[in-house]
Amino acid sequence: MLFPIEQIKSDFLTALYTPKDANIVVLTAPPGAGKSTVLPLWLLDEAFAQNPRYSDSSNVQKIYLLQPRRVAAKNIACYLAKQLGEPVGQTIGYRLRSESKVSKQTRLEVITEGILTQLLQQDPELSQSSLILFDEFHERSIQADLAFALARDCQLGLREDLTLVLMSATLANDFIRTKLPDAQFIESEGRSYPVEVSYQPVKGQDFWRDHATRVICQQALKHQGSTLVFLPGVADIKAIAEKVEAQLDNGGYGTTTNSCYVVAPLYGELSLSEQQRAISPVSTEGTHKIVLATNVAETSLTIEGISLVIDAGFEKVAIYDNQTLTNQLQQKPISKASAVQRAGRAGRLGPGQCIRLYSEDDFNRRQEQAVSDIQQTDLLPVLIEAARWGVKALTDLPMIELPNQVKETLAWQELQQLSIVDEKNKLTQHGVQLAKLSCHPRYAHMIVAAKNIEKEAEQEYGETHLVNLACLLAALLEERDIFNRQQGQSNSDMGLRADYLIEQMTSGKKLHGKQANI
Repeated sequence: MLFPIEQIKSDFLTALYTPKDANIVVLTAPPGAGKSTVLPLWLLDEAFAQNPRYSDSSNVQKIYLLQPRRVAAKNIACYLAKQLGEPVGQTIGYRLRSESKVSKQTRLEVITEGILTQLLQQDPELSQSSLILFDEFHERSIQADLAFALARDCQLGLREDLTLVLMSATLANDFIRTKLPDAQFIESEGRSYPVEVSYQPVKGQDFWRDHATRVICQQALKHQGSTLVFLPGVADIKAIAEKVEAQLDNGGYGTTTNSCYVVAPLYGELSLSEQQRAISPVSTEGTHKIVLATNVAETSLTIEGISLVIDAGFEKVAIYDNQTLTNQLQQKPISKASAVQRAGRAGRLGPGQCIRLYSEDDFNRRQEQAVSDIQQTDLLPVLIEAARWGVKALTDLPMIELPNQVKETLAWQELQQLSIVDEKNKLTQHGVQLAKLSCHPRYAHMIVAAKNIEKEAEQEYGETHLVNLACLLAALLEERDIFNRQQGQSNSDMGLRADYLIEQMTSGKKLHGKQANI
């Protein structure tokens, strides 16, 4: 079966073989074109591997394919390996923060953006690779912006042979052209069937979760394929899953009680195995799958059999809060680009339908593109990596987009207050210690400070377990938004863990040896 992206194979490979001065290729390919599942296999062909740009006398250079999410990285690596008739970890592997499957034979590594940053920090010349593919670059996460800036800086200063490819379904090419005027731009057609879009906004005093439940129950089982429902956050997914199951089990909203269905949640905090369950085909024929997802299902992931998309039109966005000094999850309307992307998920295998739970006028008023992460999230993790790279300001890096200057200045001042950088924004010895820890600079500072205090305290008081406590607190705080607990109640594992930790502290019990139970 030919994919639309095959039509630009010659142009794409020519761009890689004979790059222009910038050594950057920008590929725009709509969903279904095959940019993530077909294009990487071209790069494993013998002819490409033997090209002198991408191999040397001793070995073939490794190719890195970046994905914005763990489950997408693992899923794509497994799919590509299957196309070669191999288990993952041989020619094609993946590397995540929590696990990896690679070997000496691995030529294509599917990795997350943070992994590339660490690879560059450890080896600024990136000596094992000559080609990096940034998939779904339109999402513009702060980690993707940083990884690209470091790779571009490496390319400009140390590795003129390093080629960078930016791939996306909805990349704002006008914006990218102004930032990368010397890049080569290639466009591919997509393979998308027509999707009928309709609008069913909430009416009157109806609570939107009840409205969403009604639409899901009334529409989902009418379709031959499965249903993908985009919801703002985890709490919405859990609440609506419970409501949908109750209605379908009891024949609510005109459904029959003998309907065969499965409700599968899909969001970033789930384990990889739980996320895999949501994107895999149902094992029982005739069973209708209803996937309730956050925006993680917008791109990268291919969920089998989707013919109906129901879109609530909102998402949770991490926005920096000056009072709590953390990113807070706030509910925001999605952009037009995201709405189009979501609707397109219904047209991957055949004609589909998208029901938006908001009005057409509302859609027309929405902004074209979402605000990039770097304009609204915490800058400290990026700045400590910048200092580790050896620069004194983000203006010293070839960033695609710079944050507000006042915001960056305040963030540098905060790093100075924590003694992570000096007055010249250079990493201190304390900062070097913190940079080695895989957590937020503030939490890393807490852990290192606890270690230093513990040494002194143990001489006078004996075991204090301050480092254990600091690590537990860091783990809790890294788990997104722990401040959003309505009326003292929480149905999340995060909240339960916080309650357990408080109980242990107030009861005077020692924390040593308890980590496995937290």
